Amino acid sequence: MHPDVSTTGRQAVESRLAAELAQQRHVTVELQHAILPLHDEPFDLPGLRAVVRYLPASHDSRVGGDWYITADMPNGQVLIAIGDVAGHGLAAAAGMARLRGALAGLAITGAPPQQLVGWLNELVHHVDAEHTASVVAGYFDPGSRVLTWAQAGHPPPVLVRGLRAEPLPQPEGILLGAGTGRRYDVASRQLEVGDLLLLYSDGLVERRDQSIDDGLATLMGAASGLDDPECIIAAALQALGDTATDDDTCLVALQVL
Repeated sequence: MHPDVSTTGRQAVESRLAAELAQQRHVTVELQHAILPLHDEPFDLPGLRAVVRYLPASHDSRVGGDWYITADMPNGQVLIAIGDVAGHGLAAAAGMARLRGALAGLAITGAPPQQLVGWLNELVHHVDAEHTASVVAGYFDPGSRVLTWAQAGHPPPVLVRGLRAEPLPQPEGILLGAGTGRRYDVASRQLEVGDLLLLYSDGLVERRDQSIDDGLATLMGAASGLDDPECIIAAALQALGDTATDDDTCLVALQVL
């Protein structure tokens, strides 16, 4: 008996699509690895000890656009940012590369965080209009230990001080690409020696079956009372990372030295 022609054709199409998806994922992952440095061990920045973790999505084909920056600036401050480009696959990874590179270059100007985020919004709106993106971006001054930041539709950083963990109050700011000429506010916080700051992408706290507030509450409970950046990331992933997620997750934990 000869195999059904329609069945054979369908199998060939499915095989070709699977190969194309596998190739796209390979290219996307390679792009991420080339642009997004991931550290296996804690590393030091001026006035800070940093730990970074990246948790892939539970679905192999859904590589996303999560990214971060921790970098010394010429004026002695430390640029700190984390962001997430909506969508998955090569387009989202390319958007991640574009935003990360733009922010790294723009920050050299010494512009304040709200201006940096405003520029990123214009970039997304005019260059990458099919996507929106979220970001938290700011500076840490190792001399004064003041953190200054702006945000665009991103979950709030978490501050752990002693036994207490709390989300930092968010300055006003809509998603990147959601509209032009929008105002982005700025906020600042005096940090203390020993403080832990956790930045994360929304894949950590967002699930289809629960609200983001529930995810944040779980994160606060897991982070409370911790005094080590590796421990806070381990606790966050233990509390939230073992639940199936359709999105990548990036975490950056910083301890004030």
